[in-house]
Amino acid sequence: MLLENINLSELPSVYLLEKDRLPNCAAIYFISDSQGQIIYIGRTVNLCERWKAHHRFHQLRRFNKKNRLNICWLTCNRDLETLANLENEFIRLYKPPLNWSKVIAPIKKITPAEIALQQSLQQLSRFNVMIFGFDPILDKEPPTIYLLYPVYGMKGFSGSIRTALKNINKKASALKWKEYKTERKSSGKFGYWETEYNGLRIDISPAQSLVDFMQYSTRRTLAGVELMAFSSEQLEIILEKMPDNEQNTSGLGALEDDPISVEMVDKNKSTNGKDKDVGEVESWEELEAMAEGEVRVMTRQFVYVDDVEIEVCDNENGKHFVRHNVYWWIMHGQKNPSRQYSNIIENTQNAVDRLPTIRWSGYRFRFEIIKFSEDDVEVESVLLPLAMFEDLMKDKSGVSSNVIEEIQKGEYTLKPNDSNRIKIFTWLQSNSISSLLQTKNSE
Repeated sequence: MLLENINLSELPSVYLLEKDRLPNCAAIYFISDSQGQIIYIGRTVNLCERWKAHHRFHQLRRFNKKNRLNICWLTCNRDLETLANLENEFIRLYKPPLNWSKVIAPIKKITPAEIALQQSLQQLSRFNVMIFGFDPILDKEPPTIYLLYPVYGMKGFSGSIRTALKNINKKASALKWKEYKTERKSSGKFGYWETEYNGLRIDISPAQSLVDFMQYSTRRTLAGVELMAFSSEQLEIILEKMPDNEQNTSGLGALEDDPISVEMVDKNKSTNGKDKDVGEVESWEELEAMAEGEVRVMTRQFVYVDDVEIEVCDNENGKHFVRHNVYWWIMHGQKNPSRQYSNIIENTQNAVDRLPTIRWSGYRFRFEIIKFSEDDVEVESVLLPLAMFEDLMKDKSGVSSNVIEEIQKGEYTLKPNDSNRIKIFTWLQSNSISSLLQTKNSE
């Protein structure tokens, strides 16, 4: 039986909330949304009994409130081995996102594979990842696009790439990255990654001396995302120098045309045609003031932007804040600024006053006692909403006009001596810290 020839739209189906109408039969079952996307696949020897108490029903029911779900099924014999093999083949074919996710309710959203791929490549572009080449004909592998990231001796972007791709993997999406090889810690613990999209394999590997090729590189797009790429001349020189016993590269060539034709989704594009600095924006989220003597309990997580660690605090409603200590360390190099001598509230307010945005409306800065529930640590701090922190980091004040011009042209590459402020300023021009966060509803 060729699974590709089975038309799921022609299979019998019922609405999720009418699961009691399911028959008593052995089957492979499929959960599809209103667009026909398969989001979950399972097997059972008795379809009706399986759905009387399915472990994902409450999760799916919540998602059903926004996106109608149906259960369709393919009747099979009751042989357990046959059912298991069929389920695995269908999962391989359709890559349903929930089959890789934890059973946590509710589902916030399903991220289409093409969006997850674009988000991955946007993150990778921040780490100077280059397109090495494209091999459309391989004996045992699907057509493969090879990407390289730079390492310098025992240092590199491996940790940042690992964090970025693991964050992508937390999304409920059919696209998943696999770290198929990790070098020993003594060798740098550099990671090798791969994923597949529409029959194409994308491979990411570390490369020494990659920086030597960057200034002579060209630019190519992959899934609509622009990356540095090896030119035909560069690739030809490298392949000529490779020993004959190296991996077969007879079909490898420079990438010319984008082999993944998807429309680029620009999160920063204004929906109303107005400039983002003067258009309508939501006000910064402000926490209710605590009564005198009370402690604000929060959780925290750490994310990394070009190896710069940023502590993000979360309240019980899932809102995100950054302590003033982090802002002060990035802007002024002080890890523990003095409340008195640094004039924290006054100077922070002055910084916000300079921002070209309509969000400012006399925001109330105040010191509070914050307790982190994970480790019972108490600190005194001023909380800045994450959106405010990002606006402060994106402010052009103090950034060289040459740097700004190069960033706007897409020509700026980070340098070893760049400050943390420049690293974050550059990264935030096309990214958001919120995209790196693990939320209570994230998968």
